[in-house]
Amino acid sequence: MFEFLFMSLVWIFKPTYFLFFLTFFSFLIFNNFSWSGLFLVLDSWSFILLIIMSLFILGIIVLSEKNNSLIILSELLVLICIIFFIPSNMMMLYMFFELSMFPILVMILGYGSQIEKINSSYYLLFYAMFSSLPFLFVYFKSNFMLTFAYFNFIISWEMFFILSLSFMMKFPIYFLHLWLPKAHVEAPTTASMLLAGLLLKLGTAGFLRILGSLNFVHNNVWLIISFLGMILAAFCCVFQSDAKSLAAYSSVTHMSFLLLSLVFITMSGKTSSLMLMLAHGYTSTLMFYLIGEFYHTSGSRMIYFMNSFFSSSMIMGILFAVTFLSNSGVPPSLSFLSEFMTIVNAITIFKFSFFIVFIYFVVAFYYSLFIITSSLMGKGYYNFSIWNVGFSCPLVLMMYNIFWLSVFY
Repeated sequence: MFEFLFMSLVWIFKPTYFLFFLTFFSFLIFNNFSWSGLFLVLDSWSFILLIIMSLFILGIIVLSEKNNSLIILSELLVLICIIFFIPSNMMMLYMFFELSMFPILVMILGYGSQIEKINSSYYLLFYAMFSSLPFLFVYFKSNFMLTFAYFNFIISWEMFFILSLSFMMKFPIYFLHLWLPKAHVEAPTTASMLLAGLLLKLGTAGFLRILGSLNFVHNNVWLIISFLGMILAAFCCVFQSDAKSLAAYSSVTHMSFLLLSLVFITMSGKTSSLMLMLAHGYTSTLMFYLIGEFYHTSGSRMIYFMNSFFSSSMIMGILFAVTFLSNSGVPPSLSFLSEFMTIVNAITIFKFSFFIVFIYFVVAFYYSLFIITSSLMGKGYYNFSIWNVGFSCPLVLMMYNIFWLSVFY
């Protein structure tokens, strides 16, 4: 099985072959569920689903991106993320967690279109540094005993707070999120798709790893922060004029929701958080992709200029509407199912959460509906020239991914 991983490394300059071998590798992982390697061990189905999602995103990028060096950077990032999902010790987890910063930085600094990209790279680096360096301190204080990725030991809440801080920055929760909208707005479309679809999943997957220790810790802090993040980021979305930053802030709201379902530490909470991860990965990748296509065609990302998708291209209009509806959690999308499970958990644990979640849903539905109505109607004409069959098929497949799990559940 390892040979396929190495084969894909050989073909890193030929994106199609690279994708083929990595896909083969992930199917082999399905067969050998728990295989013993030197550093890599596969211990949960959830990480396989995340690996397959990352390959899907890479496939869409290989199909849509014209710039070869951006494709190679994307391959590098996906490879780093796949290895991040299957390590056996915390040191390796940390190394690949930090290594994933490098391709994104190169993408933003090298291929961003505005001069503010330098500022956003500073934000990215400093948030990464201040949140992640304490992780090494925890590793040192634990006498390097964090060997296996799933560890259930009793840990003081200060240590746990420091440990989870580095994952929280990639989550990103509301108070550590400032780098995300900045990075999204400056990054090229490809980097945005990877940032939203894949990089945010590193934080959540890392948090899944250390969930065993959360049993012994006061997690009220995370509850409060996730509720705050949901409401505040949703209100931030309403006031955005830039479509890309609206999508970035809606990522923050979804991630706060995900944190809420994780900190309940129930089995259903864990399941719903995994489903929300997958739903958010597929939906936000498509959101950034469609906004990027509009930007390449019209030269603007303003919501006020996004109009007349139905008169320009029918499939663009339909995909756009379905993506943003799925983002707001409309049934039968996957995000609806996971959010519903989370709400049930929240109401069972304490009744007051219903009001907070209700406010969040009203606001979230409002901004999604606003961007849909402003985009589909209107009199202008945008020539979306690349909407041929070879292109719309993979997108419809991505759509299918948003819905299939909830249909069969």
